[in-house]
Amino acid sequence: MTTEATTLYENGLVWQWMPRTGRPSEPRDFAGYASWFTTSGETISAVGHGAVPQDVRALAATVVDLQGHAVLPGLQDSHIHLYHMGEVAHYVDLRGTSSFDDLSARVMVHAAKFPLADWLVGFGWEQDKLSSCARYPSRADLDAIPVSRPIYLWRTCFHIAVVNSKALAVAGLDISPHPAWTQPVAGGVVDVDGDGVPTGILRESYIVETSDAVHTNDAHCLPLYRALQASGQLPLRVYLTPDQHEVDPRHSRRDVLGPPFQDNLLTVDRVKLFGDGSLGAETAALRQPYRDSTNKGVLVHSDADLADRIQIATDAGYRVEIHAIGDGAAAQVLAAMATVEGGIDRPLLTHCQILGPDLLEKMAALNVVANIQPSFVVTDAAFAAKRLPPALLPYSYCWQKMTRAGVVCAGGSDAPIETSNPFQGMYDAMHRRAPLDDPRECFAFPHALQLYTLNEEARLGELAPGFQADFVVVKYDLVANDASKLLANDLLQRVFVQGIERYNATTRPPVSSPLAIQASGLPGKNGQIRICRCCRV
Repeated sequence: MTTEATTLYENGLVWQWMPRTGRPSEPRDFAGYASWFTTSGETISAVGHGAVPQDVRALAATVVDLQGHAVLPGLQDSHIHLYHMGEVAHYVDLRGTSSFDDLSARVMVHAAKFPLADWLVGFGWEQDKLSSCARYPSRADLDAIPVSRPIYLWRTCFHIAVVNSKALAVAGLDISPHPAWTQPVAGGVVDVDGDGVPTGILRESYIVETSDAVHTNDAHCLPLYRALQASGQLPLRVYLTPDQHEVDPRHSRRDVLGPPFQDNLLTVDRVKLFGDGSLGAETAALRQPYRDSTNKGVLVHSDADLADRIQIATDAGYRVEIHAIGDGAAAQVLAAMATVEGGIDRPLLTHCQILGPDLLEKMAALNVVANIQPSFVVTDAAFAAKRLPPALLPYSYCWQKMTRAGVVCAGGSDAPIETSNPFQGMYDAMHRRAPLDDPRECFAFPHALQLYTLNEEARLGELAPGFQADFVVVKYDLVANDASKLLANDLLQRVFVQGIERYNATTRPPVSSPLAIQASGLPGKNGQIRICRCCRV
């Protein structure tokens, strides 16, 4: 019988949670710091206060001096597009574009830099920043750019895009007036002008008609992750969420995934569906019209189709994760979940930015996990009041109301939409911005940390015997500093997964290095993107 070597970590501030006394959704309080702990193989074997007992020290094959630094449970990101983060590094960076001339100039610079690129693809524009009247860019704007290649520019939310005439032609889409353009179909919309001619703005499923000609996404990454796992090169815990069509026998692009599985650090146990679009693009589905509009957004599926897709995934043994930003989409999704024969296992509602008391009650009853993005409440604040009827604001981004209703929340970034740094997410959960700045919805630091650590299976999220040895070492005591150091560039010192050190700030470049991707690299509504070196994606 092999005895796994013991490592002793001493002279630290080792985070401890108060015992859980209520529902999983309820906040866990900080119980103080332990001063040392040991790991044996992949698990934590002991935790203690004060001086290390001699018998514990005698068992340690290795001793690590934490130098007074704080140790937090391993951090997670519950919703991130990791593959796409790398892909957008090759796009035209349109984040922060302040005029149509600025947008045109950036496309031209990119075209000159990449003369052999077949398409000019960009990401990051926001209509509210391009002009004072929030006009969308158009096909005419892009046709005026002196390049001969197809141009395809994503809005920052990836739920709307603008293309030039060349892109429409390559995709085989006719730009002449046609009655069909005015009829939303299958969860998509093509904007047309007064003559019925497409303006170049594509919303939701119509994007697929052209985007399939441009790039692949992270829907088919399983072979890549399997190869990394098999070769021992996967350093983080990855919970991959393929598209639902990959388990749907009705779909022409079906890839047979087989049953759900876990292979060490790689887990595939749920599939993804979209219920609606985004708030910024005004395609998030609401139960009442957008402010000063008759538009209620876009539902991607009919009621029957959505229910069928959820049932197919459930029958295949998969959990479901469904994108729903508006209350209209949330209502449709929850109604569909309630129809699943045999019940539904811990489904995830991703984003769930606009809700209502009736929807919170249904989420709790169905044991729905709310997959939330705290940074959205900060970056969306600039236009939320412009888009939403005032009556919807009290139940928009209502994280505290969720927890009080008994809904478990998990924190994510949706990177590259926001920064992948979980410390930024914690900070944003604690500090909100008007008009969404109700202090009753703010989290204290322990609850913000809980979003990114707990609410997993009982093997992760705590620094306690029997739990996986996933933890991060940070430079500052975030309790003593009232979490003011959460955004410090030198906060993260070391990362351990399964007891193995995966990152050390003294041997890797700091956050300000090219590895971290500065503002000139990956775009994000929060500004600089920092690729997170924490324990889970």
